[in-house]
Amino acid sequence: MTTFRRFLSCLAGFLLLFSLNGCVFKDLKKELGEMEDLYVLHGNIAREGSIEGNIFVVAYQKTSEGVHFYKAVIANPESSDYSVIVEAGTYFIAAFSDQNEDLSHDKGEPAGFYGKPSPVEVPAAAVDPRRPKTVDKLDISISKSRKLPPGYHGNIALNSELVGNSIVKTGELIDFDDPIMAGEYGAKGYWKPLTFLREVGIGVFFLQEYDPKKVPVLFVHGAVGTPLGWRETVDWIDTDKYQPWFYYYPSGLPLERLGNALNNMIDELHRRHGFKRMVVVAQSMGGLVARSFILKSCYESNQTFIDTFISISTPWNGHIMSQKGVEQAPTAVPSWYDMVPESSFIQSIFSQKLPERTKYYLFASFKGDCSLFLANNDGTVELASELDYRAQAEADKLFALDEDHGSIVFSNKYLTLMHELLGR
Repeated sequence: MTTFRRFLSCLAGFLLLFSLNGCVFKDLKKELGEMEDLYVLHGNIAREGSIEGNIFVVAYQKTSEGVHFYKAVIANPESSDYSVIVEAGTYFIAAFSDQNEDLSHDKGEPAGFYGKPSPVEVPAAAVDPRRPKTVDKLDISISKSRKLPPGYHGNIALNSELVGNSIVKTGELIDFDDPIMAGEYGAKGYWKPLTFLREVGIGVFFLQEYDPKKVPVLFVHGAVGTPLGWRETVDWIDTDKYQPWFYYYPSGLPLERLGNALNNMIDELHRRHGFKRMVVVAQSMGGLVARSFILKSCYESNQTFIDTFISISTPWNGHIMSQKGVEQAPTAVPSWYDMVPESSFIQSIFSQKLPERTKYYLFASFKGDCSLFLANNDGTVELASELDYRAQAEADKLFALDEDHGSIVFSNKYLTLMHELLGR
């Protein structure tokens, strides 16, 4: 790339961040405003005995006129967990197995509810709109002997407009040709995170059914990314030995929250499958999310299965443009706050060391030049951030490749090294 083309590329990136005729920032402000009033109700469904069919989870409210069905979702068919997006209010949660697929609860179909049933309070108090709110551990047990709570009058009449899918997806199958893998969804996850959650969700996706004989390799994309960016890497690893998993998430949300959500999902998959080893591979900002997850897995969940961590072109001390965005943009993308150099999030992920049992390989890219706005860089991230001393100090090996921020994961040298690293 010529110096002039590099200049245009950097200038375009700067203008993209702060202009776009304001449309992107207007959409972002609207979405964050909506998220300010939303909570996610999350829990797991336990089936007592042999129960087939889709599990419907219904969030309802009691009014002077009776029961009001607010929202219904289909629980994850693989993990049986569910998540319902609601506004402020008081809710009750029930579940049933729709064995004849008529979108209603019929006599004899297994059912259950949360608590006695117990109310779930969702406050309307003002909180930081950058932080999605979650009410967790709303677990429900369904059985053929349990009945729905009083007020249903023996039946639930749902409709297709009321019913949606759970936004949390753990272990669902996906294909690289799936339309939601397209780059437009990566951009949507960055600039319209609420729309992304509604259309795609957030989850750990598989290419094939779980195989207990293979080691999971968890891939974590970066900002504006999708799992499609890992296609070449997957082609180069030994899929007779490894099984690719992908964390697909809206990259505009706060990174600490994304790391926590990933840890919860991997904990659920570990309870389900009991795997002994896991490899984590992350690119760019995804490395920050991945490190946050690894620390939570080790120090909070007391897990010991992550034996290898590979980061690629990760801005370990954030990005100065994120600071400019927080200070100058009409509305800041929530993840920018965590990407500010020496942010509280960055300090937190270096407050603890990676587990000693986890081998860490650091890839850095140094080709490219955005000298108009950045010091020495790979066209996107400054090398001082990629090679932050804290990350280097923990690396078992460092690979610096003559590639730019985007090309590194497609280069033969990187792919060969990945094949060698995952060949053991």
